[in-house]
Amino acid sequence: MADTTRSIDEDSPCLGARETRTKMWGVQRRVALDVAMVCWGLGTWLGVNGLYVQLPLLVERLPEGWALPAGMTLAVQLANVGPLLYAALRSLLPSLAENLCIYALLLVGALALLLNAFLHPQTAVVGGTERSVAFLALTFFAGLVGCTSSVLFYPYLRHYRDVYLATYLVGEGLSGFAPSVLALVQGVGGEPECVPSPDNSTLAAVYPPPRFDSTVFMAVLSALAALSLVGFASVDRCSAFRTERAAPTALAKSSEAEAEAEAEAAAGSLLRPQWVALLALMLALNALMNGVLPSVQSYSCMPYGARAYHLAAALGTVANPLACLAGVWLRPLSAPALGALLALALPPLGYILATALLSPAPPLLHSPGGEFLVVLSWVVVTGVVSYGRMWVYGWARRGGAGGMRATGGVTQAGSALGSLLMFALVTYTRLFTQPQACPDPVTLTQRS
Repeated sequence: MADTTRSIDEDSPCLGARETRTKMWGVQRRVALDVAMVCWGLGTWLGVNGLYVQLPLLVERLPEGWALPAGMTLAVQLANVGPLLYAALRSLLPSLAENLCIYALLLVGALALLLNAFLHPQTAVVGGTERSVAFLALTFFAGLVGCTSSVLFYPYLRHYRDVYLATYLVGEGLSGFAPSVLALVQGVGGEPECVPSPDNSTLAAVYPPPRFDSTVFMAVLSALAALSLVGFASVDRCSAFRTERAAPTALAKSSEAEAEAEAEAAAGSLLRPQWVALLALMLALNALMNGVLPSVQSYSCMPYGARAYHLAAALGTVANPLACLAGVWLRPLSAPALGALLALALPPLGYILATALLSPAPPLLHSPGGEFLVVLSWVVVTGVVSYGRMWVYGWARRGGAGGMRATGGVTQAGSALGSLLMFALVTYTRLFTQPQACPDPVTLTQRS
């Protein structure tokens, strides 16, 4: 056995001649596999998160305006058909390999981003209203990757040692951080200049151009999505990583746990208090993270200016991977400590909702403190919710692949419920209001 391990370590086509295990944070692990896991995880929500941080630019140029985030969130949640299709495929083709589905899914995500780079300005009239049909349709396909990852990628991770779950989640968090850095370089957003028409009857908003446009931004995202595909290929095919796979006995236990979890689910044992509390928490966290918060962010931040919107979107996605890194560096919190942490996030969450509902005149509107407070609230809430989701996924591993699939299903259900609710509220009620980018010249004359 020692000779076999040495042969794999020394002759790996993936890692080079001398790649060996390294002890990090008190655990023996392969750093190269950590890197591959991070690259793979990068592609999960890359398309969705990348398009979200581009919204400060897109809401100024696409016909939906501030309602675009709600429409985009709905398109992403419609991608929850992905898990249903995967379940149908597993039923029709029980021998279908997980890795082939992952390859296909990552390829779809990369192609969707590449096509969106060139087609997102295309619009069409639907029901008498101009809509960004190409952008929303391709956003749906980009969302398939993230939505299906909950029930496809996480169960695949059972083939590897538990220590690599956290690094995969770091990569998933970086799927928001990397687009944010790119957006900072791009210089997304800016206050418009109000230019009068030739007859001085109207004022047109002219926005400052970014350093590079959305076409370049989305093309770079497609390249990162291709890197994710390469990362998974390394995880799946590299012979040097075989020693990091779960031991056969562990896999057998995982299979037994999966069968037992499925049998228990059929018997209704998931209604036990522990599982009910866990799944309810996951439902609420994802309804917030993937439904409510993205839909109201433009209404909460834009009154304070494009800079506040941009910083809240970018720094919020930075908080996501940092929260996941806490799972690598620190021991998981106890359940009471997690409850206390979530309770501390309620005041900033309430402030976010208040600023959105009171838009376009939220508290501290023309004060630097108002801009700081709204950005800080978004960063805190995003970080705490991200950590809570990671904590739940770590706990759910006790249920094997069946427990992970159940948690993944609740993840998508919560996201869909939050998105549908907010789409209805934003589109069909007057709870959220978008002001004119430039005031009416008549109004200005009356004020003067």
